[in-house]
Amino acid sequence: MKGEVSKGRQKGSATLPPKDRLLKITKEYRESFPPYARNCLKLQNVKGQLVPFELNEIQRIVHFIINDNKKYNKLTRVVILKARRFGISTYTGGRFFWKTSMNKNRYAMIVAHEPQATDFLFKMQKRFYNNLPVEFKPETRYNNKTMVEFNNEKNTGLDSTISVGTAGKADFGSAQTIHYLHLSELSKYPKATTSSLLLSLLQTVPDEPGTEIIIESTAKGIGGEFYNRYRNSRFYYEIYLDKDYKARARRRERENTSKENNYISIFIPWFAFSEYEMDVPDDFVPTKEELELKKRYNLTDRKLQWRRYAIVNKCDNNIENFHQEYPSNEVECFVSSGNSPFDVEKLMKLKENAPKPIAKYKCNLTTQQFFSDKDGSFWVWKEPMSKRYLVSADVAEGLELGDYSSADVIDLLTGEQVAHWHGHIAADMFGILLVSIAMRYNDAMIVPERNNMGVVVINKIMDMGYKNIYVETVIEPPAKPRKRYGWVTSKKTKYPIIDNLASEVRDNTHGINCEYTLAEMITFKQNEDGTLGAEVGEYDDRVMSVAIGKYVRTRLPMTIKNNAPNRFNPRIVPKREPASAIGWV
Repeated sequence: MKGEVSKGRQKGSATLPPKDRLLKITKEYRESFPPYARNCLKLQNVKGQLVPFELNEIQRIVHFIINDNKKYNKLTRVVILKARRFGISTYTGGRFFWKTSMNKNRYAMIVAHEPQATDFLFKMQKRFYNNLPVEFKPETRYNNKTMVEFNNEKNTGLDSTISVGTAGKADFGSAQTIHYLHLSELSKYPKATTSSLLLSLLQTVPDEPGTEIIIESTAKGIGGEFYNRYRNSRFYYEIYLDKDYKARARRRERENTSKENNYISIFIPWFAFSEYEMDVPDDFVPTKEELELKKRYNLTDRKLQWRRYAIVNKCDNNIENFHQEYPSNEVECFVSSGNSPFDVEKLMKLKENAPKPIAKYKCNLTTQQFFSDKDGSFWVWKEPMSKRYLVSADVAEGLELGDYSSADVIDLLTGEQVAHWHGHIAADMFGILLVSIAMRYNDAMIVPERNNMGVVVINKIMDMGYKNIYVETVIEPPAKPRKRYGWVTSKKTKYPIIDNLASEVRDNTHGINCEYTLAEMITFKQNEDGTLGAEVGEYDDRVMSVAIGKYVRTRLPMTIKNNAPNRFNPRIVPKREPASAIGWV
């Protein structure tokens, strides 16, 4: 036996003949990655030295989780949210090299977010191969800049391959069968093509035992493919420090996710890494914030001292930067890496505890009657009472199938969202639906968005003879003032309605009940050019409908809000207030 291989012998193997000894070691290496990595793979450390691939504690935890999950699921489908320099991409690259170089007819693909990362990951694969012990070094047929094929000219070798590529093409790898897929830094993939790329790639991995998909990334804001895949996993592994300050993992379940979701998610906090600690100076005194962290996460003073050092020296003395690069929890991580006008951490807690609707309805648009249906799109948290209400609506532009219309019923006195509708619908039919909802809620004022197809909605409402439409008086000297029905969303009006909604969230006066409205608020952001809107791949129809309603409500006279009808009857029109610059018509 040669080189490092002899170090991997099991106890008693030295007494075996050389051939039997090699077979015994080969069996051990094929069955377990850690001893194979330790004795066969080489890494380049921070000093530029070649060293054996000895799994660090974070890599060991991930390895444990993958094996533990096999007890519950035949498929390995993992989404990993990480801090910096944990070695997750190194672990995954080594794992897939092990699986392809030790087995026949296996295909692995690694996809990085940029060319430099692609080059780095492929050089790591080349280094693995170049430094393999001869006993475990398979023949190669191709060994170029993007692929290593373990085969020979006669096709009598392993016929296994590792390919490395860069995200960009929407159909990258679509013509192949992939047994092991590694998506590195998914949150940084080009947004325009990420969804199409994943749709293409994920179809190439068969749903067979032994296949693996490992997605890993640091966070980059709320929303997008990585965020959604991480948050939508049914089960997740929580990593914590035990009483001896050792990193451990425990399995948890997210109740508000699909039971059909096969993925598990893993969040790795910064303090789980033993290297992230420093000697404590004699004058060290924990702050109030540090004492809270110490209690919450079982941190030592050495951990807190490293945190202080990293904030100043690695994160430009900016705590938000530290939260992004070295998060303590998943909420902190995503929130710090985004740019939202809302208190996202509060929204995420509100979403988790959002009340379920007390009823769901469908509406017969011919009779304008509502009937109970568990799959109904009209969700109700409070049935109509002897109150006044407002129905605000965001109208789909009608330019693409994916665009939705959204409507909210707002209690004029309290501002509570008491009912909500969301779905695909033709503009004229949406007008009928809004009138039906408004009549159900005491002939409520309808505040439809006027933009684009909103004009069709407003015309339909007026054709039906419904008069309670939001109207503004537009002054256009020297002509006479004219009435403009509906709400016009523009760059000028969008900021105040979003600012008002953000203020209500801060003050706990928002009254929002719909978890999907809250979910859209979480992925709503301010872009680098200052514009407001949904994260790429997300929607903001619900955000806009509720924001319009809540803003208009603040501008209505209190007499309108307090003048409640004596009893509910959708066919009886309540007494109107006189027309004014805004209000009842």
